[in-house]
Amino acid sequence: MKYIVQFARIIVGVIFIISGFVKNVDPIGLSFKLEEYFSPTVLNIPFLESLSLPLATFFSIFEIVLGVLLLLGVWKRFTTIALLLTIIFFTFLTFYSAYFNKVTDCGCFGDALKLEPWTSFYKDVVLLALIVILVIGQQYIQPLFVEKANYTINSIVILTSAIIAYLGINHLPIIDFRPYAVGKNLIEGMKSPQELGLKPTTYKTIYTMRNSVDGKVVEIDDAQYIADDKWYKHGTPWVIEEDKTRTVVEKKGYEPPIHDFSFDCNGVDKTSEILNAPKALIFIVPFVEKIDKKQIEKLNILGKDAKSKGYTVTTVSNNPVPGLEIENCFMDQTTMKTIIRSNPGVMILETGTVKAKYHDNDFPSIHQLEDLF
Repeated sequence: MKYIVQFARIIVGVIFIISGFVKNVDPIGLSFKLEEYFSPTVLNIPFLESLSLPLATFFSIFEIVLGVLLLLGVWKRFTTIALLLTIIFFTFLTFYSAYFNKVTDCGCFGDALKLEPWTSFYKDVVLLALIVILVIGQQYIQPLFVEKANYTINSIVILTSAIIAYLGINHLPIIDFRPYAVGKNLIEGMKSPQELGLKPTTYKTIYTMRNSVDGKVVEIDDAQYIADDKWYKHGTPWVIEEDKTRTVVEKKGYEPPIHDFSFDCNGVDKTSEILNAPKALIFIVPFVEKIDKKQIEKLNILGKDAKSKGYTVTTVSNNPVPGLEIENCFMDQTTMKTIIRSNPGVMILETGTVKAKYHDNDFPSIHQLEDLF
């Protein structure tokens, strides 16, 4: 039992630290995921949406601290019980997501590792089993160092995690796991499976059919529906329950990491033009309703300066930006939130490659931009 506990201790501790760290560098990304869970279409607790960022920050640090405490072997009763309650909560969320197909990515490892809903659930079940072992065998968990050293290490971990979270919220994440990170080529990231000679993901549609005569209900896929005309021929008692129709993955294949990245400029698609520009300055405004006149003026000034230096300058937003003197295009809001964790944010491209990104708190000057080239 002693060796099993030590094995579980290492596995659980390391996973919690890694999971917490990838969330800790990007609390805003986790807050978007929590908003998705809190929304009326999922858990229907919208009053928590306004607390998404504080909760995201707390959970990311808490995960790291629990993992460190477990490895250090201190506060073992508190640590093991807290781990148990945490994993029970996560297991419920991942099961709910997988079974009801509500949230397709749990955000367990932030943007560093995307897991399928059922994979996330099975991962949590394994962790739950390991943590139960830790709770039962906590007498075998001994401190790794002397008391003062353990507390010093834990204090340093908490302080460092808080600083990393602060930077991720008020500037940009110190590590960017997204496909729009500096150095990434967006043109390559948008290539289809066919262009790369890879097999694409295939999907199938599941219909819920109800017999209007005897009330019998069955589920069939689109291939079964087409193959048998009893489901749709004239006079059939079978009707589709439209609100229960869903699409599921049939066979997993390659999916481009970048999608919905397009510039709708008054009905004209300028995506190719912007991606192929030698120097492109893009202002990204995911939430127009949350920016003020001072911020808009900053966009106008830098935009004019950049145009005079030969940049292709564009603003993308979810709605028209009032008072903007630069071309205003539109993009999917989720895509904009993924590109940059700032409102507004700045992205610089060189023929499709991300040269730099800036938070509003680190708004660049034209001289900073020129130094990039």
